[in-house]
Amino acid sequence: ELKRRLSAKNKHNAVTIGLYLLAWWTFWFGAGALTFAGLELFASVGAIAIAAAGVLILALRVVHFSLIERLSTKFRDLQPKEVSIYDPYFWWHERFWKLSWQPLILDGTPFKNLTWRLQGVRIGKRVFDDGCAIVEKTLVSIGDHCTLSVRSIVQAHSQESGAFKSDRIAIGSGCTLGIASLVHYGATMGDGAVLAPDSFLMKGEEVPAH
Repeated sequence: ELKRRLSAKNKHNAVTIGLYLLAWWTFWFGAGALTFAGLELFASVGAIAIAAAGVLILALRVVHFSLIERLSTKFRDLQPKEVSIYDPYFWWHERFWKLSWQPLILDGTPFKNLTWRLQGVRIGKRVFDDGCAIVEKTLVSIGDHCTLSVRSIVQAHSQESGAFKSDRIAIGSGCTLGIASLVHYGATMGDGAVLAPDSFLMKGEEVPAH
């Protein structure tokens, strides 16, 4: 039984490796094509061609990897789960992790919130994200006027004693995640709550408003 299951897991991992490499090869092919186009137009258009190519490569990266991530879930939202790490669902979720992408290159800009929405995060208006990482995007909701500090993490899963667990995370309006803070799965922050720097909001905790 061990030999059979190990063989199945190895085959699953090989497919994941292939999909990961294909995703990056496809991106670099597109980026290379845009770079050569910019160089070709440089003689006639000037430096603006190189600048435009750089902007288009950035846009390609955002759209491409957001699409790859959503394709890995067949455009379906993740659902809360509690399974063994030997369960095939966990294998699938591991593949999702490998194909998911953190748009940290857009930190501090309004474009990051647009990317979060593209990836499935339910995020409100006027959210300042200075470098937050969100792992399971479709399990997370964030209200209006929040501040997400650099190196903060919103992690809607855990692996505990051979078990994988995931659940939704709800962050209310006007909340602040301090530098390097971490919000764990199943947690809820009421409106106006503040998580101090380097703090860990444990699984299932409910922080009252303000």
